[in-house]
Amino acid sequence: MSVPATNMPAMSSPSRHEPAAQHVQPTWTSLLPKGVKSCPPLGTVDGYAEWVAAVTTTVLDGRAVAITGGGGRTLRVWDLATGERVGAPWTGHTNAVRALALSVLDGRPVAVSGGDDRTVRVWELASGKPVGEPLHLHADSVKALAIAERRGRQVVVTGCYDTTVRVWDLETRQEVMAPLRGHTGPVYAVATAVLNGRWVAVTGGDRTVRVWDLETGEPVGSPFTGHSGYVSAITVVELAAGHQVVVSGGYQSTTKVSDLATGLPVSVLPRSMDLESVTTTVVNGRLVAITCDRNEPTIQVYDLETTELVGELFPQHRRTIHAVATAVVDGRQVVVSSCDGGSVRVSDLAVGQPADKPVRHDAAITAVATTSVDGRPVAVTGSDDETVRVWDLDTGDQVCRPLTGHTGAVTAVAATQVDGRAVAITGGKDGEIHLWDLALGKAARAPLTTHRGPITVVAADNTPRAITAGDDKTIRVWDLRTGEETGNPRKSDHRRVLDLTTTTLDDRPVAVLGRWGGGFRVRDLASNRDTGLQTTGTNGKPVRLVATTVVDGRPIAITTNDDWRDPSIEVWDVATTQQLGRLPMTNVAALAATTIDGHPIAVTASYGTVAVWSLITFDRISPNLEFPNEVNAVTATPHGHIIVCFDRDIAVFTVSTGR
Repeated sequence: MSVPATNMPAMSSPSRHEPAAQHVQPTWTSLLPKGVKSCPPLGTVDGYAEWVAAVTTTVLDGRAVAITGGGGRTLRVWDLATGERVGAPWTGHTNAVRALALSVLDGRPVAVSGGDDRTVRVWELASGKPVGEPLHLHADSVKALAIAERRGRQVVVTGCYDTTVRVWDLETRQEVMAPLRGHTGPVYAVATAVLNGRWVAVTGGDRTVRVWDLETGEPVGSPFTGHSGYVSAITVVELAAGHQVVVSGGYQSTTKVSDLATGLPVSVLPRSMDLESVTTTVVNGRLVAITCDRNEPTIQVYDLETTELVGELFPQHRRTIHAVATAVVDGRQVVVSSCDGGSVRVSDLAVGQPADKPVRHDAAITAVATTSVDGRPVAVTGSDDETVRVWDLDTGDQVCRPLTGHTGAVTAVAATQVDGRAVAITGGKDGEIHLWDLALGKAARAPLTTHRGPITVVAADNTPRAITAGDDKTIRVWDLRTGEETGNPRKSDHRRVLDLTTTTLDDRPVAVLGRWGGGFRVRDLASNRDTGLQTTGTNGKPVRLVATTVVDGRPIAITTNDDWRDPSIEVWDVATTQQLGRLPMTNVAALAATTIDGHPIAVTASYGTVAVWSLITFDRISPNLEFPNEVNAVTATPHGHIIVCFDRDIAVFTVSTGR
């Protein structure tokens, strides 16, 4: 978005660039197996205040759309190409919407919805207006529904909380047979199919799947058994010519594939437990099942013939994914997913080779830095698993084997160039500083062991020097060409330094250190001496995080402290120590800054939310990025990469700029 330069703060502000519109798109994440790319949200809808329980997709006026319903008691239509809402919400339900389906009535496409208000409602798809009166069930909540045909007429099959399955004429709203009874618990899943020329309903709820003849209302064969918990999701698909199968799963139970005609087991999907939703489609001639699991942040894609996991999508839902559906948007197959946090997201559906274990650290990632190796931009990550790893930012491939040598968790990482060669500097709980040659993928020299306690922070510049600080309350500067310490070690400000970074001030390399008493102070890197430049009038609370960037040759610092009463992020002009503004985000766990095409940005993480900010307007420049685990480290590059480390995983985003 373009913001007028007059919105800049008046005091000591950088050059007043007019920021160009910026968009943040995923590039890759280690959650995905090799060959499957991350899915940029074509539309990200976070406007719901409550969960979204049901999703279906169709084409409306030539546009691929999703229809959603949930705790908000309304139905909404979304343009899948733009993420924009189409028209006003459809209102009428008086409680949560649990189930959706599509049909045709009198030649008009319609949507059918059911929910906790014990009604089924029919809506004209083109206008969103109700068609006829609601169908009032003399039963409990509608948990699932599907469309079928009976004697040439459209019928709705509903699964109800009172353990019954009920069948209704879509046009007359009359029940066409007595309730189907047999389940001993709520009916959470319904699908329909044609078996041996007759329409059947396939239902699940207790630990069984049951098949019903929709002409007679009689059971077809015996119940399918073998589930260890209640069945909450079902779909029916033709696995091979004439061979229909049921894919079913639910609470604390594996997802099973069973023969529709006999109920006999065909296969089991290996990783899928606690199934929330399942759908099927064909990708490049391959029949796949798409599943979401309440315990997984990803959507899984299985080859139904081999049961191999052939893809994982990471749509950035922060909470349990409730529903999935597929669509085609601009010629690309996509998955539409919803969650109980209220978001609806669209993900490119990619299928790769059979998936091995995802590439990731074996424990939480604690620190990240960036540089380039032989012209390739890379991220360097350190982890509690005592390893350092190097990732190609464009492909997600590891550039070399994990770097080992630390005997404790890696707590700090920096990276720079030394005579044209990429070098990483890492510190750990073992108190050691390690230097790594990233092109060779091995140690550049013996560890530096002068510190007498765990390392808290490491930073580096291109002079090339590194500055380190630790629990021993000393600050040390190292010549990266020789590995020798330069200047005398200095005691930190009262107590240990929690964070620092490097920048340039008046053509001098300096370090900006967070003060224990609040704000920052500046240290000369050549001599390891204080310059005397520091902030005044702070609130006296320790600064936990510091980041810097440079605009028009002037360094800007961003700091955040431990004061719960005033925890926002402060933005400073380093040369004048004057505050330029604040970023309204609290409980910040990770912080980074860079300048892209002349526009300075900050990246902040709070719990599982990452925000990107303009340091000119102090506004967010994109929707928040949401992650299923707490974010521990972030960094950003002038080339537009944003790297987010959450739990043991890494995700890379690209900031694109346009007018």
